[in-house]
Amino acid sequence: MSWTDQNEIMRFAKQMLDATGSSTPSENSMISQLASGTGVAYNVARDAYVKSILDPLLQERVRKSMGWLINANFIPEFVNSQSMKADLDESTESFDPSALRPDGIEIPKHMFNLKTDKLDDRIDQASAQYVILSHSWKGQEITYGFISKIRENQKKKELYQMIQDDPDEDEEARRFARFQVKKYQHLEAGKTDLELLRIQCNMDVQAQVKKIEMVRARSGIKASPRELLAQLTGLKAASFKESEARKAKDKKNSELKSREKAYAALKEEKEKVAVDDSETQGEIDSMNKLEKELLRVNGELTEALFQLKQAEEETERATSNCSILNQDPNLRSAVEDLLPILERMKSVNKIEKSISEAKKILKLGLFPSRGRKNQYLWNDTCCINKADANELTESLAMMGQWYNNADFCLVHLDTPEWTEWLSTWDMPEKLPEPNFKSFDMIESPKWATRGWTLQELVLSKMAFYVNNLWQPLSRGAEGLGPYYYHHSYLKQHIVDTNIFGLPATAKSKIEDISELRKLTDQIPYIEYEGCSEKSRRLIGILDYLKVFFPGDMDNNNAGAHIRNTINKAVIDIDTLLNGKNKETPEAQRLRALFTALGFDMSVKTTKSCARNLIKLLVGALVKNSAGDIRKDREKVFSWSKVPALECCRGLQKPSIPAHDIMSLASYRECTVPIDRVYSLMGVLGVKFAAFQAEGSIKALCRLLDEVLIATNDVSIFNWAGKDLGSPIRGRSLYPLDLTAYSPEDTESGLAIRNHDLLARDSRAKRYGLQDTASRLTLLLRRTIEFVESPAQKDVPIDLIQTLLAFIQETPLKKLRPQLVNLGKLLVYLENTPSYEEYKPKTRSWSTRTVVSDDKKAQGNFASRFGINTPQVPQMPKMPQMPQLPQFSAPKLKVGGLGGFYGKKGAAKEPEPVKETPIAAPPIQPPVPIVQEQAEPATLVGEVTDWISEKNDVENVPVEFQKLFAKIPVPKVLEGYEQKEQKVEEKQKEEEVEEEVDTTPSTDSMICPNPIMLTTSGIEGVFDIQRVIITMEDAEILRGQVEISANESQKISGKCTISTALSRITVSFSCAAGDLQKQLDVCDVVRQALSDDETEKEKEDSTKTETAPAQPGEGNSYYSKLSSLSSGFMRKGPETPVPTENEDSKKETPDEKVQPEDPKQDTPDEKTPVKPFGKTQEQRRVSRMLEFIQETNINLIVGEWVLARFTGAEGAKWFLCQLELGSTHNYYGRRIATDDIDFKAVVPEPGLVGHWEDYMQNKKAKLCEIVDVLVKGRDAKRYAEEVAGPEKEKEKDAQIKGEDDENSDDESPDPKDKIERLVNTLVKRGTHIGAEIAQKAAVRWGKRLDGVLSDTILQQVPKELRSAILNLNENKDLLPAMFLNGIKVHMF
Repeated sequence: MSWTDQNEIMRFAKQMLDATGSSTPSENSMISQLASGTGVAYNVARDAYVKSILDPLLQERVRKSMGWLINANFIPEFVNSQSMKADLDESTESFDPSALRPDGIEIPKHMFNLKTDKLDDRIDQASAQYVILSHSWKGQEITYGFISKIRENQKKKELYQMIQDDPDEDEEARRFARFQVKKYQHLEAGKTDLELLRIQCNMDVQAQVKKIEMVRARSGIKASPRELLAQLTGLKAASFKESEARKAKDKKNSELKSREKAYAALKEEKEKVAVDDSETQGEIDSMNKLEKELLRVNGELTEALFQLKQAEEETERATSNCSILNQDPNLRSAVEDLLPILERMKSVNKIEKSISEAKKILKLGLFPSRGRKNQYLWNDTCCINKADANELTESLAMMGQWYNNADFCLVHLDTPEWTEWLSTWDMPEKLPEPNFKSFDMIESPKWATRGWTLQELVLSKMAFYVNNLWQPLSRGAEGLGPYYYHHSYLKQHIVDTNIFGLPATAKSKIEDISELRKLTDQIPYIEYEGCSEKSRRLIGILDYLKVFFPGDMDNNNAGAHIRNTINKAVIDIDTLLNGKNKETPEAQRLRALFTALGFDMSVKTTKSCARNLIKLLVGALVKNSAGDIRKDREKVFSWSKVPALECCRGLQKPSIPAHDIMSLASYRECTVPIDRVYSLMGVLGVKFAAFQAEGSIKALCRLLDEVLIATNDVSIFNWAGKDLGSPIRGRSLYPLDLTAYSPEDTESGLAIRNHDLLARDSRAKRYGLQDTASRLTLLLRRTIEFVESPAQKDVPIDLIQTLLAFIQETPLKKLRPQLVNLGKLLVYLENTPSYEEYKPKTRSWSTRTVVSDDKKAQGNFASRFGINTPQVPQMPKMPQMPQLPQFSAPKLKVGGLGGFYGKKGAAKEPEPVKETPIAAPPIQPPVPIVQEQAEPATLVGEVTDWISEKNDVENVPVEFQKLFAKIPVPKVLEGYEQKEQKVEEKQKEEEVEEEVDTTPSTDSMICPNPIMLTTSGIEGVFDIQRVIITMEDAEILRGQVEISANESQKISGKCTISTALSRITVSFSCAAGDLQKQLDVCDVVRQALSDDETEKEKEDSTKTETAPAQPGEGNSYYSKLSSLSSGFMRKGPETPVPTENEDSKKETPDEKVQPEDPKQDTPDEKTPVKPFGKTQEQRRVSRMLEFIQETNINLIVGEWVLARFTGAEGAKWFLCQLELGSTHNYYGRRIATDDIDFKAVVPEPGLVGHWEDYMQNKKAKLCEIVDVLVKGRDAKRYAEEVAGPEKEKEKDAQIKGEDDENSDDESPDPKDKIERLVNTLVKRGTHIGAEIAQKAAVRWGKRLDGVLSDTILQQVPKELRSAILNLNENKDLLPAMFLNGIKVHMF
């Protein structure tokens, strides 16, 4: 069953159970408990859960539901779904938009009026259409207080003018008034705020320049104010450049140290987790890549040092150039005071340009006013009264909504430099170079690194970009206007299936641009450079039909708003076409539009036709603009790193969890550090009062509290960093800083990368072995088909057995490079005669002496038993088997065989001969290897000798190179030479698929269980996974604990976390008291796991070692076949060397043979099963699993455990200290660590050992199957060749025996008759036994092949089977033996 089907069943089960009032059990907990309890894989447990639990529940609920429907007293009425949709569209019930947003639409309190150029303080929300300016702050910006002061001074001027002109005032007052009027004479009445700002800044510059001139004249300095400004600006710029170079140097130095430390840690970890010393090409490439990265960072550090040196030299030169300023402190102070004035001048330019550009965009008509009379621009620098604490707090909380409700955002991509005083002085006579000339040229703007600009980009509905000179960076998507934001809602709610009764030609005419031009000849539309003409014409028709979708649509009310907008437009169209104005030119033009599209207009069908036309136009617009919007957002993503779906999403719900938003913000900077937190309120959709004095740590905790209360999004806990845990009591689950959400550039990030590399290398090795085993299996099965084929008459038995022995003895790791040549040899088996011409004449590979053929030992299989047979091929020697039980054969009664002992019917039985068993010739012991051997007559023999002697097929001798060049590579091995590359490609593909499948969505991070926040902590429902913690440098950590000042002092270290199946090494930081407790726990656990090993070693040392069972021994089919075959062939199994105990148990002549107790070999069921495995690490895995699978939570408290929130698929595991509580059952405290990602872990070495044994045993068993079939084939060949030559002789012997029987002559010698009888029985028994052996071999071979995997799997402990079967799947390395639904109070 596929995952898709299973998930569908799960969803259907939930729906049925919810509909019938039955509570749905926790699927994850049930499946996990089932998997851990039965020792099977998670997917197997899931199938079983669906079949055994959900299916019966569903059947019962469905039965009750159907019974209720059948017995109901009403008859259900079925209606047409399409007609229901049509009725819903035609509903015109009253619609109140304010009901969808009870809080109303919030807009800023202060904005610049684009018509009057004044800063308005009282704004009517209903009549306000406004845009927002997004920019980067630079020095002294124009503030609300500065504008208010100018207004105040203007009012003072008016007051003093009244006093000056009042004749009743005394002379002193009038004189003071004249002085004040002269002071404020530049603030003329009737001027706009923009004009007053410009005048005031110019007056400030002139006044400061005049002051500089006075000081300069007094000091006798001849340099002009501009020259003095240039000197100071050069010094400031050089100092700024030096500061940035020093920061870059420090950053590179820190990065180099971190990378060197990570590289050393990786090498140490590789040595620790390596199962063998072999390295794959992928591992070598990874290490080489890391070394190149070190060299690169080292080179960058060298470059940074060089840049710093140059910056220092430049600063020295700039300092020497400022010697004139250094001579007179008053002059330098006067020039310094000019800098903030110039910064305000630049700010005035920014305000003027932004207002001018906003007017141009709104004048184009892309954003309809929809009855809003006034147009405004909001600038955060001067539209917030920061002197009013309440207003500042409210503005910080409401800023996100202000961006949501604006028509668009005007983005100013300014230069990153802050030292622009000289360019401001020279403006407008001299303009700088533009930083970006077009939208496509935008790359890494400084604007994209600021904290506040994140919400401006995300929460705006549309953005227009300008460069540093306020030149528009136009793009086609701008021409869509509000439809850029409406696109996603319209695509969701207006589909083709909801449009009924369209004329046949309507859709084609709308989609054809030439036809569309004809339709819109009389309909005005806006042309916009870069925007699709088709889209603009479609928007023109919609505007003509008065279809204006509101800007406050969101995920909850979009459907209602769209229906209401369409219904309003339909009513207006119907009124115009069927009302009193139906004869007007406007009505006639509209009617002509419908007629041109093929609509049959009548009074009854006007509304339906209008509704269908609007839907048709909207659908065509959505389809045509989709590509432009996608490309635009992808371009913005390329330099902002904000996901495409998050760019200008406005009021839409976030498409990414809170963790990803935090990660985006972690790379951004703010002038005030705490603003990094406050700037996220709008993006995360929360509000809370800002309090600057609380600090960023406390502010982050309050932000996360609000996110958790509002959304239950547990992704905020998916942070990492050993030094980034929050120090606030009750909030150990929170991080210290936003950096914890993006540790890529930190030490923790490098540790994550190391884990990835280790996991990738481990998977690559396993993939390599699996690939080798799979291809080898295909080759052996091909050999099986060859052996079983009746068409193959000449099968090279010896060569096949030699290859099988070679495959069995060679580990898979060593077979991998030899597999191609091995495959060629198996191809060679199938047609050996065709390659006979390549038989070599020399033997450079052999060190033995070759003798001629006449020195070979003569004889065949039957001759070894004293049977005179023609020369036939020798029957294969069966493998040596264990001694089988001996049974006494019944005595042979020969009375009925009168022909051998006398005449037929003789009454007296001859005297029995004394029993002297006629045994077969003694079995010759294996001939020791000598330096002489017979030269094979065929190429098959040559190849067999080569493989037997060298036991290596990778290095082909010179004599066989032509042969191997001629033999084709099997199809299963085509391209195998690029195996490493293919393995890496397969691994990358699986990683990409896994990444796509496991990308966390917003819903997967929402915890279904309540999470309670208090001032003392966070209470929730968690999954608890017991783990085995191993501290690195435990003694050093103990020493740090002993010298710690108190139990709360933080101590850092490294530990290995093991789930018994996988392990990961992380850095941590915790309180000294918690570390002390865990160190004691580690000692106890280590002792518990090592006691069994010591006892086992002692027990093994006291026992007599027995030889391990050879492949095929025991009660397997293979051993039965071998015993049976050797019995039929009159070749008993070789007698093993008796041990002392066996000698004492030998049967004496006076004793009877007692039958063996069948229960003797059965292990006692009450005896505890000892740890399974060959090595200490393999046995340790079994003990670790037993330790991990503790189900009593009370026996786990006091340890460090893994925890995560129950029910949230995307929740990550974290390390925590679990303790017994008083007010709650359990207390917990998170331990700050590196990222614990079980998709980047390495399996336990013992588990890998079990898996390799499993693969090796599977290979060996498959070789045994082939061997069985080969021996059966050899037996059949022997039977055929023996039966042929002996057939005539058997006839003659039979006739002769009958003649002897009928004759009256006495037998010359009874002994000869007995020998003849024995020879006949042996001969016939040999022939019959060979046939039986061949048939049994085929039958048992097929049986073994059918149960191959199950047979090998039975040798593995039950708790390890699922992990071994699916070791290459990451899910099987995830913790699956956790305790589900534990309520814990986290401090």
